[in-house]
Amino acid sequence: MNRGTDFSFDERIVSLYNRQRAHPPEIARQIGAAIMAQLPDGARLLEIGIGTGRIGWPVAAAGGRVTGFDLSAQMLSQVYGDERPAEIAGALALAQADMQQMPFAADSFDGALAVHVLHLAQDWQRVIREVARVLRPGGVFIQGDDWIDPASVVGRLRDELRMHAVRLDPNLMPPAAGISKAQALADLGGTDVTEIVVAEWTAMISPAERLATVEARIDAESWIFTDAQFAQVLDHLRGFAADLWPNLDEQQPVTRRFVLKITRGAWHTGG
Repeated sequence: MNRGTDFSFDERIVSLYNRQRAHPPEIARQIGAAIMAQLPDGARLLEIGIGTGRIGWPVAAAGGRVTGFDLSAQMLSQVYGDERPAEIAGALALAQADMQQMPFAADSFDGALAVHVLHLAQDWQRVIREVARVLRPGGVFIQGDDWIDPASVVGRLRDELRMHAVRLDPNLMPPAAGISKAQALADLGGTDVTEIVVAEWTAMISPAERLATVEARIDAESWIFTDAQFAQVLDHLRGFAADLWPNLDEQQPVTRRFVLKITRGAWHTGG
């Protein structure tokens, strides 16, 4: 892995994050309701890497009591950036913290939520142990994933970026990329696993728009490269796109899904 890379969200990325990652309002409501459906009434939920609150706010709107933390002060500064209804304004508490050393007491949450964040950890096993520590016995660990059709323009460019990274250097990948965490969770008591598709929708995007997003380096996958390497990758992707799509400005449908992987168990910290 590229140990020299700092997997963090700087001010430039934060300013673009919601624009690129936000779910349509109805999809956001479905996600919030689906997460709350996995928890008992009055449950306390910990969101690991809450970012700008794109998941935390819909959960709060669905009746959740959310404590969210993030390492990035810039991301946290955006959580309360938009006006929120008074009835949920107090349902979301924030902290700045490292997911590898969570500042919360053992057995203090009914659920923990992680959406696109565990792959950023230098020591993902330690994060999993922290999850097991803060969850009450019988608690639920919920992992969320934005699935994108691999045959779509977004999927094709994403996969080509990954393959070209390996061509440049087999070690160019985020620390926990491609590693299954199922056995680690099972070893800590999380043995009951289910997966559900919460929502499916179609978005429209052109190859040129997707290339512009890649160039902005919003996704952590692009942070593993030096500037010189990234210039090579971007040049390669532009040529790859031109060969595949004659009109780079033509909008194309992209099927998307939001998927939850739910793990329950009698949690313990190992040993």
